[in-house]
Amino acid sequence: MNALLAANAVAAVAGIAFALVGGVRPAALSGSGTPSAGERFYGWMYATRGVPLGVAALLAPIAWSGPASSLVLSAAAAAQVGDAAIGVGTRKWTMIAGASLLTVVHTATAVATA
Repeated sequence: MNALLAANAVAAVAGIAFALVGGVRPAALSGSGTPSAGERFYGWMYATRGVPLGVAALLAPIAWSGPASSLVLSAAAAAQVGDAAIGVGTRKWTMIAGASLLTVVHTATAVATA
């Protein structure tokens, strides 16, 4: 169980880090040379979703067990499923792999803490 909690913490911190990069340097994730105003806007939208969900996924299994933790982790996993789907649509294989891995870790932790 401790290894799973550690993996979940690493996954949550990774999600937070990518969300912050998306907000601060959206071109780093999109691969464009100079980000447009729309790209910066959507980068900040990603950050405003990703940072709170990442923090919640990090803290939930530490603070609570049972349904509350499972609900928070399931929400974080669902967001990662969405990110993986976006990766499929844009053919960004690293996004697909990373988001899929985070989905698995958050889901496994949700089941284990239920």
